Amino acid sequence: MNKWLEANVLVFLLCAGCSGTSPAGETNAAPDVSVEIRIPETSTPQEVVEPAAQDKSEEVETENRVPEARTIRFAWCPKKTVADAYEMSDPADQHRIVLTPGVLKGGSYPVVVGFHGQPRRGRDPRDYNFPAPVSDLVVKMVKDGEIRPVILVLPVFRFVGGNWPWFDPRAFRAKVEKLLAAEGLEGTNWFAFGHSGAAGCGGAGLNQAHLMRPRAVGFFDTCLGKGWVKEIAQLEKAGIRTLNVHSVETAGFRPRQRPEYQSTFDFGRAYGPAGMKPVSCPVVHPGAALRDQEFRCARSKSGLTEGFVVDSGEGVDAHRAIVEPAVRFFLAEFAGL
Repeated sequence: MNKWLEANVLVFLLCAGCSGTSPAGETNAAPDVSVEIRIPETSTPQEVVEPAAQDKSEEVETENRVPEARTIRFAWCPKKTVADAYEMSDPADQHRIVLTPGVLKGGSYPVVVGFHGQPRRGRDPRDYNFPAPVSDLVVKMVKDGEIRPVILVLPVFRFVGGNWPWFDPRAFRAKVEKLLAAEGLEGTNWFAFGHSGAAGCGGAGLNQAHLMRPRAVGFFDTCLGKGWVKEIAQLEKAGIRTLNVHSVETAGFRPRQRPEYQSTFDFGRAYGPAGMKPVSCPVVHPGAALRDQEFRCARSKSGLTEGFVVDSGEGVDAHRAIVEPAVRFFLAEFAGL
């Protein structure tokens, strides 16, 4: 009986970071794309079935097998940039496009962009604790039938004094669309979500998500600064549905409450000024439980912006634990994928 093993095959071209210039003047490394392919492999030569003896039912099964996830890595940086913030000469530290199982050449699929939070200074993107777990989670959701096949895009930056410096959502979307076209793919509806410093704490990133023209946006334990408040208003104006899922206060208020991450934080201080008011909680919501607070379920007058305060624990652990239930709810329920 054949035993299948997964192997990663890396096929990559010579990478030159963000030093190249495209015909349109966009500073990037358009040809610097690496592809990570997950393919089945037989364990021993003795177990290989000769073509003449292969059962026809096996042939049909092979033809109908859903392709495994495939990752495309690419270098890109904004026209205006802090060079060190987008240094990605090594493919392992580049942006990722994850083609989830079932994404086939010639098809059209939803595109989901996930923004990580503020990394530690000097840390390489390959070691960030957001891209890999989110990629694994979304791939699993597709395999388990929770959502249909999607194209997951995971941009990265290095922290050199600010979050997502000069990041241009419009130019980034255009870059991704070109790469998808080269793969014989088309992105249909776009969605975006982010965690922690992805929004609210200065910089671009999710603070300018509306420029990507998404169908829906999710803020998961993001900083509650001015950038977040302004973007909520922009998304409301553009008629874009917005989901906010928070567990602990991450940043944005002065003076800061102590300890920094506390479950007793009153989210009315944030959700109220952002145009949300307490409402009755729906039966389906993110997380196993909601905090017993006034603003644990909130919504704007238009109904476009919603907020949930989820009980995921205390401190940094709660801050990280919010990602999985928030992503699940956003993709399967809120975005309806």
